[in-house]
Amino acid sequence: MSGEPAADQIAPEATKSEASDTTKDKEKIQNQSTTNASTNIARKHDSCDDAAGDDEGIPELQGKLELSVAEEAAYKRYLRKADVHLALFICAGYMMSFLNRVALSQSKPVGVVKDMHMSDVTVPLSIFYVSYLVFQVPSNIVLKHVRPSIWLSFLAAAWSITGACGALAKSQGGIVAVRFFIGAFEAGFTAGVIAVYASWYPRDQLGKRLGWMYSSASLASMWAGPAAAGLGSIHSSVLKPYQILFIFYGCISFVWSFFAFFVVRDYPETCRFLAKDEKSVIKKIMVQQGTRARIGEFSNTQLTRSLLDWRVWAWSVIGFAANITANTGPLFAPIFTVDMGFGRVAGQGMSAIPNFCSFLVSFFSGDLIRLSGSTSAAVVYAQVFNVIGLTMAVATTNSAARFVGLCIFNAASILAVPAFPSWAVSNQSGTTKTAIASAMVSSIGAFGGFATSYMYPGRDAPRYIPGHVSNIAICVFVAVATILMRVTLQLSNRHREKSPSDISGLTDEQVADLGDRHPAFRYRL
Repeated sequence: MSGEPAADQIAPEATKSEASDTTKDKEKIQNQSTTNASTNIARKHDSCDDAAGDDEGIPELQGKLELSVAEEAAYKRYLRKADVHLALFICAGYMMSFLNRVALSQSKPVGVVKDMHMSDVTVPLSIFYVSYLVFQVPSNIVLKHVRPSIWLSFLAAAWSITGACGALAKSQGGIVAVRFFIGAFEAGFTAGVIAVYASWYPRDQLGKRLGWMYSSASLASMWAGPAAAGLGSIHSSVLKPYQILFIFYGCISFVWSFFAFFVVRDYPETCRFLAKDEKSVIKKIMVQQGTRARIGEFSNTQLTRSLLDWRVWAWSVIGFAANITANTGPLFAPIFTVDMGFGRVAGQGMSAIPNFCSFLVSFFSGDLIRLSGSTSAAVVYAQVFNVIGLTMAVATTNSAARFVGLCIFNAASILAVPAFPSWAVSNQSGTTKTAIASAMVSSIGAFGGFATSYMYPGRDAPRYIPGHVSNIAICVFVAVATILMRVTLQLSNRHREKSPSDISGLTDEQVADLGDRHPAFRYRL
């Protein structure tokens, strides 16, 4: 790590004499809103990346943020309560969405291709990502005007009903239509959760919570294979195995959507499970970093800057490439294991093992990023392991070795899924810009699954060498692009440190709309 100033450092322990010596010019540049800094106690980290994943870290985004001992205790209680009441329930919801997303892949070995008279599931799989790309940004614009509890529960109910209706499809056209609408509804849910998290958690906490959310997808994949094998073995005179699968996944996710309306809380300031001091401290932190959200609050200036921010587009493109590799395991692991010669039932059951590896990495992604020193470093290390796992799959015909390679690849590739959205969103300021940026990075990144759908056609079975070689090339691109992105962020931080802009002539509204252009803002690496 370099010794450059960090965006989310915690201010050093302040004394009354130190606070009184702070100049007015510095206060203007840093947009310092705390007037009682002389009585507050805080800690300091040497770099922004040291705070990543640290539950005790307080971010410093626009000037110093100092918390008293009582405030720090309240902040820790707040994080625990938010995790229990919000994050864990959202994880269950994301698991439901992922089950409906992969239901078609899971149904291939139990006859959906034959019964629907399809040559393959490539087109229905890929159409999901078209609507997933198109609807995320519009959905988050709606979210700025509607209560999150209402919008998220509506989206979950919509995809649940749509997914269950897949059992009524009689042709490939029907399945394609179902997949399109599932993608539209799930798009809004994923982007919405990221935006809601950004209003609940300070940016140094986002990565860990997004890691938990995405790990629930790996957990779903882990038991979805055996579940599909079990459901596919049910003999019914009324329903075919794949119809049972679609209805089952749709029903259990609809149950979640019903409870979501009552369980999900909109914003910290409006929920009942937080004490007054906990609401006060999180409000102080979120105001400081510019992500305090309120229903109906929308900035056209921040919307425009999100769409024109090259950094947001860069994160989106790199995330798109990384998601191509990350989607390979969830979409094709059951097919890979069956084609390795383990048989249909055993192969689907064994797909739980590489998915469990993905779950572990995703769940502990915040800790892995912290141990790596930064998000960018963790992503680069993951690409190295990706190449190792894919090389094992290409270089040998031994089923055991190929299966181990699949486990390594599944585990390493999943790290990018929580890493890129959290990296991008943690480098935004302003609620509108954060909401739009999260939708852009999430939607464009997830569109990588569209490309993945076409990388492993059935004609390449059982070794799928063209797809694996393509994934190796993509991993190299992701590593190089991530390093370049890190360098540009470092240069920007150093430039702002040496030549900060004077914003003393701006109005409060103009200062609020600066977002990450604020001279005291520092990018996380």
